[in-house]
Amino acid sequence: MCMANWSELPCDILEHLTSFLPVQDYHRFSLVCLNWRMVAKQKRYSPIQQIPWLALGTEENKRKFYNLLEDRHYYLDVPNLRDKVLCGSSYGWLFTLDRKLKFHMVNPLTRKCYDLPTPPPFLEGDLGMYEQDVPRFLEAESEDEEIHEFLREFFEESQRILVVKSIFDYDPSTRPDFTVVILYGDDDTPAFWRPGDNAWTDITGLPRALEDIAFFDGKVYCVQPPIDNNHSVIYTFEVGNDPKATKVELQVPRHGNHNYFIEDRYQNFSVNYLVVFDGKLHLVERFIERTEHRLTTEFVVHELDLEGNNYSTCQHINGHTIFLGGNAPVVINPCQFSHCMKDTIYFTDLEFGHKELYGAEDLGIYDMISKSITPYYPREVFHHTLSAPIWFTPNPW
Repeated sequence: MCMANWSELPCDILEHLTSFLPVQDYHRFSLVCLNWRMVAKQKRYSPIQQIPWLALGTEENKRKFYNLLEDRHYYLDVPNLRDKVLCGSSYGWLFTLDRKLKFHMVNPLTRKCYDLPTPPPFLEGDLGMYEQDVPRFLEAESEDEEIHEFLREFFEESQRILVVKSIFDYDPSTRPDFTVVILYGDDDTPAFWRPGDNAWTDITGLPRALEDIAFFDGKVYCVQPPIDNNHSVIYTFEVGNDPKATKVELQVPRHGNHNYFIEDRYQNFSVNYLVVFDGKLHLVERFIERTEHRLTTEFVVHELDLEGNNYSTCQHINGHTIFLGGNAPVVINPCQFSHCMKDTIYFTDLEFGHKELYGAEDLGIYDMISKSITPYYPREVFHHTLSAPIWFTPNPW
């Protein structure tokens, strides 16, 4: 019986086969033989939808990632990720801030990196402070110890909270005309940047303390959490030369336990996310209890009718799997990928910068049907103290 020589399969067939592979299998495919390696390098077919990895801390100058699909860790030596705070993830790119408060976006698998303008200082009285004080902060021997300690704490705190969310409208690998939108500073101010811009552009007409941002139907949407009137408020704006936000005539009352207070994070509180799936914009409420530990107890999902200024509360999410945290939400379609639990929300810890030995304690899978939570990663595992774990979609294309 004659055995087929797999290395001699036609290149067009091999290229098509690569489109069905998870990224780790794509790498293994490239190691089979010289012919397969040449096919893999072409990268003519984007693969199936990828299950996100969890980006964790740094060990021996290597960034640690957890592959949920295979239940294993990868350690990537990416110089642009060393000692950086992760402040967003979108389309397989990570947004980072270094000790000098320089802002970058990095694709850890292709090693491609963009330098972004540093968002403006946000502490009153500190405007223009960054550049002149970076050398003083880095050169301890030339400074008074008390001044240096103040600067060290200032820059470490700024590194943690200067940028709280970063997203794209398009993958920079496929479209050069992409836009980055961030929430930055104490007031969670939205701003945008496009290639060629020298600075970030702020948006007028928005309140303070916005919680999340999302691209949908050619616009950017923002959500203000329920503070005074117990209703979440939606705003929208378009990226352009004179961006001004308008309020959507739609308010969503807080659901779940009304003992959750957004203004006091040492007590029970809630967090809002904007998530797009099935061609609709959704508001997802996350409720967190804080006793001895901070633990998520419940998610509530609302489908927003932006034209009718109405909403409906969802009992399920049509079998989808949603990955939430500091990243742009990732939604896995059950028709394209069957490896994740359906009608579930995989969430990450929001805590960062704390002094406890263990940090990743609020990680889990919320089942929309049973209203139960199960773990997917050990809570006692130590992670980087400067930034919380964040979902990252591997994208070597």
